[in-house]
Amino acid sequence: MHRLQPAKLVHVNHLVDDFAGTTAFYTEVCGAREYWRGYDEEQRRDANLMVIGELCVELFAPVDRSSLLGASLSRYGPGWHSFEWQVPDLEEAKDALDARGVRVTTYRPGAFLMAHPADCHGMLLELCPLEMSGDPRIEPDWSAAPWRDEHPLGVTGLNALSVAVRDLAAASAWILDLVSGAEVVYREFREEADADAVGVRVADHVVEFVQARSERGPIAEFVARYGQRLRAVELGVLDPDRAARHLVSAGYEVVPGARAGALSFEVNGARWELAEQRGR
Repeated sequence: MHRLQPAKLVHVNHLVDDFAGTTAFYTEVCGAREYWRGYDEEQRRDANLMVIGELCVELFAPVDRSSLLGASLSRYGPGWHSFEWQVPDLEEAKDALDARGVRVTTYRPGAFLMAHPADCHGMLLELCPLEMSGDPRIEPDWSAAPWRDEHPLGVTGLNALSVAVRDLAAASAWILDLVSGAEVVYREFREEADADAVGVRVADHVVEFVQARSERGPIAEFVARYGQRLRAVELGVLDPDRAARHLVSAGYEVVPGARAGALSFEVNGARWELAEQRGR
């Protein structure tokens, strides 16, 4: 049976109802560099691609509520939507999903596909064999150092994509079976969230699954409202308190995060967590 062989995380997708305002937050407050903007006629949405250090964020902004993205926006509101892995062979990747009964909701041969989140423990996976045109991270002189050394957020990199699930063991086993080379890098109890967490390294990043221990706490409340899905993106920063002061000065509320030492804020429905890079 084929397995997925992701080479890297390409981008994480933020579904928004305020394209201009959310773009302004990322560019003005986070120092994001926008390198592409366009409109998809089939999906009836505006989009752009921005980098914050090594992390790329894509905004999806439906122009109406009759499309799949528009219906999702109506049902759940704005927030994290999906993330994309680069794979060497899209047909082989589709075979790996088909063999495990994962439905593919969108398929453009040679370009990309999207998998049904109900078959992926809440993750809406996008797979693509291509590089993003204009992506500055593939240029020979690329460096993410300015976001770490010069910007007040002090971004050191992506700590984890955090997915809230109902069955931690099943979700972890599923991704370990699906993805070649995936490995568990931590298991821990999060007293702050009354939840257990498992971090699984996939290529150049960590996908983290979190499961509530009881019906109380932020993870339980999130799953009750939204179901299983990508809940938060955790950025590594040099100094969480300094990063928080920068966000507060820009008018954003910063609150304690879902694990010890982490801080959290939201922008257009998307939850970000800030913490020192693991291992520091």
